[in-house]
Amino acid sequence: MSIHIVLLIILNIISFMMLTREYHVQKVRILDNYSAVMQSKIEASLGVFKKFSHYVYQQISQDTQVMTLFKQAVESPGPVRDASRQKIYQLLKPNYDLLKGHNFRQLHFHFANGDSFLRVHKPEKYGDNLFSVRESVRLANTQQQIIEGFEEGKVFNGYRFVYPLTFEQQPLGSVEASLSMGSILELLFELYPHDDFYFVINKSTVDAKLFEDMKGNYIPTLLSEDYYYDKAVFEQNLANIKYRDLLKNVESLGAELSPLIELEKTFSQVITVSNKDYAMSFISFQNFKNQHVAYLITSSEDTAVGGLRNTFLMYALLVILVSMIYAWNIYSEHVYKKKLMYLSNTDFLTKLFNRNKFTENLTFEFVKYRESSGTFSVVLFDIDHFKRINDSLGHNIGDAYLKELSELIASKVRHSDTFARWGGEEFIVLLPSTPESSALKVAELLRKQVESHQFSSPQRITISLGVAEVNDSDKSIDDVIARADKALYESKDAGRNKATAWSETRK
Repeated sequence: MSIHIVLLIILNIISFMMLTREYHVQKVRILDNYSAVMQSKIEASLGVFKKFSHYVYQQISQDTQVMTLFKQAVESPGPVRDASRQKIYQLLKPNYDLLKGHNFRQLHFHFANGDSFLRVHKPEKYGDNLFSVRESVRLANTQQQIIEGFEEGKVFNGYRFVYPLTFEQQPLGSVEASLSMGSILELLFELYPHDDFYFVINKSTVDAKLFEDMKGNYIPTLLSEDYYYDKAVFEQNLANIKYRDLLKNVESLGAELSPLIELEKTFSQVITVSNKDYAMSFISFQNFKNQHVAYLITSSEDTAVGGLRNTFLMYALLVILVSMIYAWNIYSEHVYKKKLMYLSNTDFLTKLFNRNKFTENLTFEFVKYRESSGTFSVVLFDIDHFKRINDSLGHNIGDAYLKELSELIASKVRHSDTFARWGGEEFIVLLPSTPESSALKVAELLRKQVESHQFSSPQRITISLGVAEVNDSDKSIDDVIARADKALYESKDAGRNKATAWSETRK
């Protein structure tokens, strides 16, 4: 049985290890898929804005009047530059209004050296050099390539499209159209009504670049002390938030997700709030130096990981159930075998060991005697005139005497002794490590106990006993028993109710 149990435990451990491993593999696959789907949603949304931004760029780059004024500004500092700035502002104000109508937030011209020429969205701010804080502007001008991506600026953060401007084969600088992340979130809410979206930006990124008077545009988030909400973006989309439980528990969520947030990489996680599972994806936004600067966060109700968990639990319960059935079968078989063993070794009436079991134990002692020169004795006894009891009182009363006598003698022998019913009214006791003289004393004690005992039936009974110790002349256990039997008959011949040692008999 123990081998079966060990095997069962090993199989259970292996099964649960395999189940757990497969669960984690499938969970990672699901979470990676959440991130990939979210990434594709963002890219699809950005594609809409990208097309319109390119259209605006083409309109500006092909407008001879605007490009001539910009060239004059490049070549003529001072009043001419200021006048060109004002004229371009007036010319492009309708274009900027059109941009704002499509959720763009900035239209910005830069010189080739990185100096800000005109912020159409904030015309009073100009002249500051952007190369140190705006990698997108530096790359567009030095590499003469279209640059797009997320970037924090001195006024706003946003997703930026920066285009190099060339007129009459002369690089003049660049123009930028950028949109608020709120615009991207607004479109995401519209396209994916079952999801919620948030945007958080790294504090150090904001604090390092922003004009001091612009810092009121950001508010802390309880999600992480290292991030801000863009105030306008947050307030713009707050009404669209559906899963309010997440907002209410944002601080505890932050504590739970903090180790993953600190990695500054894209990840997804399933969290449970108010007994509901939510999938949250954190999409990392990097600047043009490939540095993490922000997260776009999405949340939706989760069924995939929850379903996987339920399936895993079902399989785990199935393993447990099969194991319990198997264990029960092992236990039942063990109990059955134990019962068979008990029945095969036990006398049905008295519940003592039977002749077969006694012979087994006696053989063991005999072999041990031969190997180690120890000793043992046997006491054989029967009830005096038992046939008279059966004939006069009936076999039921006789059986009652046998059972009561068995209980009495069993209570007087040692645990190391073997007490058995030898057959009929005959009983036998094996006394290991006991010489004949000591065995005779035991026999005499048993005789007196029976003689003085008040049985449930009024008629008293006595027993006659024969004692024999193993000796070197014994060829088998039968020789020992035969000598004990001879001593028993000596007791009967002497008048019964007597204990006799074989050494005292007439040889």
